[in-house]
Amino acid sequence: MTEGKEDKKEIKSGKGGKRIWLRVLGWAFVATIAVLAGTVAFLPTIATHIDYPELTFDLSTNITGNASNLISNKTVKVKIEARDNYEGGLAISAHGQILDWPFSAEANVNWTWRFLGIDAVGDVELKLHGSPWQMRADFTASSSGEWNASLEMPASLVDGNDPVTSAIVSRLDMEGVEDLEYAATVSIKAQAERTAKLPVPKWSAFARIKDCDISLTANGKPVSINGFRTGAGASGIDDHVDISPMFMHASCVEGAGLSISNVFASIRATETAFLVTEAGAKFCGGDVKLYSFFLDPTRLNAGLTLFFEGLDAGETLQHLRGFVGEASGKLHGKLPISLRNGNEISLGTAYLYSVPGETGTIKVYDANPIMESLALGGVTEDARENLSKALADLEYSTLNIQLQPEDKDSMALSLRLDGSSTYGSTTVPVSFKVTFHGDIEQLLNTGLRATMRNNTRRRHEN
Repeated sequence: MTEGKEDKKEIKSGKGGKRIWLRVLGWAFVATIAVLAGTVAFLPTIATHIDYPELTFDLSTNITGNASNLISNKTVKVKIEARDNYEGGLAISAHGQILDWPFSAEANVNWTWRFLGIDAVGDVELKLHGSPWQMRADFTASSSGEWNASLEMPASLVDGNDPVTSAIVSRLDMEGVEDLEYAATVSIKAQAERTAKLPVPKWSAFARIKDCDISLTANGKPVSINGFRTGAGASGIDDHVDISPMFMHASCVEGAGLSISNVFASIRATETAFLVTEAGAKFCGGDVKLYSFFLDPTRLNAGLTLFFEGLDAGETLQHLRGFVGEASGKLHGKLPISLRNGNEISLGTAYLYSVPGETGTIKVYDANPIMESLALGGVTEDARENLSKALADLEYSTLNIQLQPEDKDSMALSLRLDGSSTYGSTTVPVSFKVTFHGDIEQLLNTGLRATMRNNTRRRHEN
């Protein structure tokens, strides 16, 4: 009776109303927690009894430009099934098609209840059917909005039998390329997270290619790349992207009658172009290098200068048309090249030279091509005959090869030799310069444009 009277007095004074509302809120809170706990407890049972419809996601607005030509189907279709994993969580199976390729996936999700929240942990394994592309992802998430995830594709062999890369390669614009064969080891790693301190996703991804061998025939000429390796990565916060520097290396590259080894390039991406900070290779027993040139991928404009150091004179002269013989010594020089709009090559003044004070030898087995050029230059027959004998066994003190523009449409290739030739006990001095005239640059561009016209014609025929 006393408590009832006190309650009535508290209600009249307003204190009892506050207590009652606090009790109501307390019981409501407890009831809510109980409902949530019950829902979480029965979630596996509920989820396993749902017939999930097939989901379709249209990615056509996300796949544009050149990438859209490499894929015929721009949708993702997923059918999901859920079952109890006997650990209080869910085992989820999914199958369907990602773009052009069928896939299957298995996921395992478990969660724990904590005060005013839920924490989930799980893993996913994804496989593209009939291919080496298999990935595993691990993730954690909480009801507070924090989460992190990691993805990895272990090193896998990818070659022409892979349905993924073979489908993409078949759609590349590679007219004139035949007998393409390739094999490489590919691996991928990625991770992302969202935290309370950083409420937007922070992510990074890295792919590596190694032991890559490629062989093909380009316009009837064999080309091969062996031992190529590189890595490509990017990181970002939300939609901001930073592309990591790339370093490329190949053991050997052969094509167009040339062979270079230990090829490397260091590349950085800018907002509008790619910057090659340094590149080089072993060539003709020496080194060829270039530094700091930009490549505009939209216009295919580039300007660069190749620097040659310590080239073997004998190997180098073998690449000069009309030279039949052997030589010794070292050559140095440079070759400026520019590419405009992807279809026009421009050559600057180039040269190779022997270092003053260093000597070498030249033995010409067939001097007729050189003698013919000297005859066009007005050199007498007797002088040509004596020079032909001297070139059969010549010790030079100066060897200079120069390529320079003569006018708007033609260039000249000059060969200068100073030295001596010995016949028995007689040594005679030798000094001459021969120039091969012609539209060398025009021939390069004509060949390039002819190749492009041939490619265009083939596309129309197909």
